[in-house]
Amino acid sequence: MKAAVLPNYGSTELFVIKETKSPALKDGQILVKNRASSVNPIDEIMRSGKTKLMTGMFGDQIVGADFSGTVVYSRSELFKAGDEVFGFMGALTGGAYADEVVVNADNACLKPAVLSFTEAAALGLAGTTAWQGLIKEGSLRSRKDILINGCTGGVGCIAVQIAKSLGIHITGRCNPRNFEFAKQLGCDQVVSYEEQLSPVVKYDLIFDAAGKLTLTDISENLTETGVFVATKGNLDSVTGVFNTAKDLLFKNNMKLVKVSPDEVALNGLKELVEAGQLKSYLAATFPLEQAGEAHRMLEKGGFVGKIAISID
Repeated sequence: MKAAVLPNYGSTELFVIKETKSPALKDGQILVKNRASSVNPIDEIMRSGKTKLMTGMFGDQIVGADFSGTVVYSRSELFKAGDEVFGFMGALTGGAYADEVVVNADNACLKPAVLSFTEAAALGLAGTTAWQGLIKEGSLRSRKDILINGCTGGVGCIAVQIAKSLGIHITGRCNPRNFEFAKQLGCDQVVSYEEQLSPVVKYDLIFDAAGKLTLTDISENLTETGVFVATKGNLDSVTGVFNTAKDLLFKNNMKLVKVSPDEVALNGLKELVEAGQLKSYLAATFPLEQAGEAHRMLEKGGFVGKIAISID
C-alpha cells in the first residue's frame, strides 16, 4: 500500500511516500480503501516523537487517526464490501496517512451520502471529541447557557453545531477576525479570546475546544452546578501536570475528554449531518504527497475548520 511514512521523528520535511506492507485483517475488523484523512494536533505530537514510548522507538511510522473510504473486505457483520465509511482509528493508533487501513468495525460508521470523503474524514476525531466532551462529560442536554472556547477550530466548529441542534444558548470565544464565521456556525454571542472573561457572566458549561484554558482561568465564570470540560490538560510543565491531576481528582466541576473511538458518537454525527444540522468545514485540502505542507499549516494556525488530506 502507499503511505506517507516517517522514517524518523522530527520536522515536517521528514514525510516520504513509499510502498509498505498492508496491515493484516482480524475478526471484527474491516479493510478500507482509504480516500481521505485529516490533520489533528495528535498527529503533530506523534510526528515530533513525544509519544514514541507508546508508539514505537524505531522504524517507519505512519501517523493519522481519521479515515474515510470504501470497505474492500469485511470480517464483521456491521459492514460489507462496497460500503462507504468514515471514522477514526484511535488517537495514538496512527496509520491513516495511507491508501489502505484496517480498523475495528465499531470504530467506523456509514458515511453520509451528502459528504465527500475529505469532508467525512474531518469529522472522525474532532467530531468524537466534541460529542464526548459535550454530551458525555458535559451533560449538554441539561444545560441552557454554555461557552465554547476555540469555537471556530476543528473541534469547536462541530461543538457549536451539536449544541445548536439542541437549542442551547452559545457564547463562542475566538479570534476577532472569525466573529462572523462563529455567528454563521450558530453562536448567539461571540467574545474575543484576547479579553478576559467578566466574572459577572456565568455559564452552565464551559467547553475548551482549543485546549488552552485551566480551571483557574474560568472558575469564576461557572454557575454553582456548572462544569468545565477540557480537551487538553496543562501538560507543558511538571507543575501543570500536577495541577491538572489535582483539579480532576479533588474538584467535581472539571472533566477531561479522554477521547476514544465511539460508535454512538459517530452515528450521532451522521444523523446530524443527514438532518442538515451539521456541516464539515475544511480550511484546506492537501494530497497525501504534501502531508508535510499540511502539518506546516497546522503549526502556523490561524485557520477555521479542519485540514484534510486526499488520498488517490
